[in-house]
Amino acid sequence: MEPKTDKFRPKTNLVLAGIVWAMFAFAPGSQAAELRAHHDLQIELDPAANRLTGIDDITLTAPDTGILEFRLSERVSPLKVEVNHQPRAFSFNGGRLKLALEPGDPPSDLPVSIHYAGIFDDPVPVRPVNTDNPGYGVSATISSQGSFLLAGAGWYPDLAGSRATYRLTVRAPAGQIAVTAGRSLGHVTSGGQTESGWQVDYPVDGLSLSVAPYVVTEKPVGKVTAATYLLPDNQDLAQSYLEATAGYIAMYSDLFGPYPFEKFAVVENFFPTGFGFPSYTLMGGRILRLPFIVHTSLGHEIAHCWWGNGVYADYAEGNWSEALTTYVADYLYQEMKSRQAASDYRRQWLRNFATLVRPDNDFPLNRFTHRYDPVSKAIGYDKGAMVFHMIRRQVGEEAFWNALRDVYRDRLFQNTSWSDLRQAFETRGQHSLRDFFDQWIHRTDAPRLLMDNVELSHVDGKWKVSGQIIQAGPPYTVLTSLALEAGSERIVREIEISGETTAFEMTAGQRPRRLTVDPDVDAMRLLYPSEIPPAVNNLKGSPSVRIVLADQLSPEIKKAAGTLALSLGLKNYHFISEREVRASQLAEHDVLMIGRPVQPGLLPPLPDQVRIQPGSFTLNNALYNAASDAFFGVFHHPTSENRIAALFIPSSGRFADMVARKITHYGKYSYLAFQSGKNRDKGVWSVEKSPLIYEWD
Repeated sequence: MEPKTDKFRPKTNLVLAGIVWAMFAFAPGSQAAELRAHHDLQIELDPAANRLTGIDDITLTAPDTGILEFRLSERVSPLKVEVNHQPRAFSFNGGRLKLALEPGDPPSDLPVSIHYAGIFDDPVPVRPVNTDNPGYGVSATISSQGSFLLAGAGWYPDLAGSRATYRLTVRAPAGQIAVTAGRSLGHVTSGGQTESGWQVDYPVDGLSLSVAPYVVTEKPVGKVTAATYLLPDNQDLAQSYLEATAGYIAMYSDLFGPYPFEKFAVVENFFPTGFGFPSYTLMGGRILRLPFIVHTSLGHEIAHCWWGNGVYADYAEGNWSEALTTYVADYLYQEMKSRQAASDYRRQWLRNFATLVRPDNDFPLNRFTHRYDPVSKAIGYDKGAMVFHMIRRQVGEEAFWNALRDVYRDRLFQNTSWSDLRQAFETRGQHSLRDFFDQWIHRTDAPRLLMDNVELSHVDGKWKVSGQIIQAGPPYTVLTSLALEAGSERIVREIEISGETTAFEMTAGQRPRRLTVDPDVDAMRLLYPSEIPPAVNNLKGSPSVRIVLADQLSPEIKKAAGTLALSLGLKNYHFISEREVRASQLAEHDVLMIGRPVQPGLLPPLPDQVRIQPGSFTLNNALYNAASDAFFGVFHHPTSENRIAALFIPSSGRFADMVARKITHYGKYSYLAFQSGKNRDKGVWSVEKSPLIYEWD
């Protein structure tokens, strides 16, 4: 059954979507709940002192252990602990508060009260350079600008082994409104304080909290409330985000089942994070103002309300939710745009994997928990999404979408594993997927396919093509297709590749001119170097980079070179001046050239579409000669086949640092042109050949 998309077709201004998709993550899940707990949590914030004071009245149901263990930040001091309304001795060490139960404690509805206070003052980045960590290392901070308390930071007592419900009351200085998961109970200001109340009736792994001088705007979407919590300077964005939220909720409710929460809120953070939590997303103000976010990343975070924040990922078997959300959001929007756009998107997944993942940093999908660098994203998001695409092709359209509806209906707010997903797809598809899941979920790497021994014969008026598809290394079983172009015909045949060698035959009525394996990029496979144009991601995944500073660079451009290295997350790099370097010294390293070199051997071979002149450059027939212009390109290394060379040429230092911060967000592109810090052109060098394409003269 095709996914329903008639109610809402997201706009597809997706060209820069990778900028922020790469930044999003959400808090990891816990193990299967053994205890049930309800927190009546009262918090008071003193931003001037970075201080939080809390009282957590917890009601436990059916505790079956002699020791209760709570995770609570080492930054706090428990002032008093009561069990069953009586003071109780406790130990508190290493962020673990432990209470011993006594024989007289009731087996159900056991009241536990914890009074505590602490300082939370993580330094907040003003202008973060590298975006691999969506929170920039900030887990808990209380300040006059705003407060951000991440689930797992220990800002309240979190009972180990439980998935809890909450009633939360937050008191903060007047005008400071708190927002979290669940249903709003309102915001009231009196006596110099604003009190915000929230009710969370569904079990969640942990609670995050954001507090700032928000302007709240709401829009009813059936039984759901769409809301924005924006700072005053961004209030003009409210209506576009509310309308888009309503459309995404309608779309995914049709596709998977009713939206599981009372609200979805777009919440602005006072520094540039990008998180998705149950029933809301938390984005920095600069991110919210990017024009494509409402059409791309917003939908991704809303889809998480079904997958990850609705149906929980069982992290013991790997986090599948990022892959599935990527597939039913980022990828699905491309598929709705055009077949070619979808194919190009899948090809980019394969390029990301081949560029970033090596045998020494690879791991199987059942070990993926969250994105912490470009490599983990290439595995957990890109390879994982490709696996869902292959499942869809294995079981068929109707079985695929119905299986997801089954999982959502049956496992809402429950830990769900790859094994549970497999069972649902097997039930709907009516055949075993054991071998499929074994090779794609539990193995590392991917197959590399080679077409060989291709022969053409003409018998009885028919053209016959035969050949073999060969796998190097331990073989996979791969479902893909062959496309034979012959005259005006295009003959497509599905083929299952297995073992080291798979033979094939095809016939055509006209003389063949081109044969392609996997023409639509439907199979997870390792690309050959010739299929991967050099791109920014090549630098981000580089094991060793030499950064060459051209002669007579301004101090501003030299500073931008350092910013660029940090923003790309380079692990092993060294600066060297052009006057000191010789081309032969660079053969064993990737090279990043800053400025136009005087030595001709340091300039990589350039495609025809780009020319570098003193004081200017030409790209795609457009001349860039202003002081505000900048070029960045990635090319094949001039002397080493398996290395790359990059070129960063700011015409002046004025916007150089700003551009250097942005380049990392354009990972899939080969070339970029900027004017006054804004991107004006970008693209990927064309692929000239592939071992999976055979052409006849």
